Amino acid sequence: GLMQIMPATWDELRVHYGLGADPFDPRDNILAGAAYLRQLHDRYGSIRAMLAAYNAGPARYEASLAGEPLPPETRTYIAALAPIIEKESAAAATELVRPMAQSWRAAPLFATPPARSNPTDAGFLVPRSGALFVAPLPSRRAP
Repeated sequence: GLMQIMPATWDELRVHYGLGADPFDPRDNILAGAAYLRQLHDRYGSIRAMLAAYNAGPARYEASLAGEPLPPETRTYIAALAPIIEKESAAAATELVRPMAQSWRAAPLFATPPARSNPTDAGFLVPRSGALFVAPLPSRRAP
């Protein structure tokens, strides 16, 4: 599913949170995944640790605390996310994606009228047929 929850973890989460049996149901999958991330964060105390445990699994993460190396995939995953999750880089990263403040009056959500109106250009507004979308076919009688 979307949150990439392992089957055994899904079984525990769905029972705990009263979710359905289908791990691919988007609503249940997202709720379970978000709850699982929260559990990992509460358990390990940091975003970096939460993500490592999420990617490698809690047992592997706890083994890494005892000196075992994390899998290469997990080390790559954390390295890719490090600029986003570290304080120094987080401000710079959010600066790159921060939307520009814009008055609602200038927002592109609203159409603006053209500088001058020309009624001869409005021919495309006239329907090509009397039907809603397509011209009706001529009626045919069965032989």
